[in-house]
Amino acid sequence: MNSVTDELNIFIDGVGSMIEDVENHFANRQNDFRAMCFYNIYNRGILTREMITLLEKSVRPFQEGDAEAQEMERVMIVTRGLFSDTVSSIEKAAKDCLKAYWMNDIKEKALEKSSYLYLRYIIYASAEKGLVSEIQLKEWDSILLMRNLVIHNNSESDRSMVFELDDLRISMRPDRMMKGPPTTFIKLSEKAVELFYEWLKAVNEVYKR
Repeated sequence: MNSVTDELNIFIDGVGSMIEDVENHFANRQNDFRAMCFYNIYNRGILTREMITLLEKSVRPFQEGDAEAQEMERVMIVTRGLFSDTVSSIEKAAKDCLKAYWMNDIKEKALEKSSYLYLRYIIYASAEKGLVSEIQLKEWDSILLMRNLVIHNNSESDRSMVFELDDLRISMRPDRMMKGPPTTFIKLSEKAVELFYEWLKAVNEVYKR
């Protein structure tokens, strides 16, 4: 299994490649909102790596014998921020796409579920239009489930289940903190960006004017 820093390097490099592709094939102006979404995520990845590097150099346990557990908790807090910020950037960019691509059919379908535009319903509407595959829809559901538990439930599970996404496995029990590897939130961030990148390519193909 990769270390936290190794996984962050993979994440940062991957987002960097997406930036290059978006700027070359999608963006049509300086500071294009599509490219800026990936830049925001890239910069958050860099900041997260810098914070993890500092943690690795300066762990100061509160009590003898529990330094490893405390370091793990700090790592999870820092990388959890990366995940929540990544999904927030994606949600903002998805809403901007509705306007930029004149995706009125997606917007109307999404608003049938709620009076406010949520990323979940944008994705559901996109799936109905064939922009998101069945497998991708399940992965989106997994990402958004974890995002909601992180933001609204302080990473405590509200159900008993074993969460699996690619090679990530997380044990979940009601009213307990989710238990996963140190790279959990980095891997979730990677999957979220990958799904959005694929969605954006599909949108650009169908709605580009």
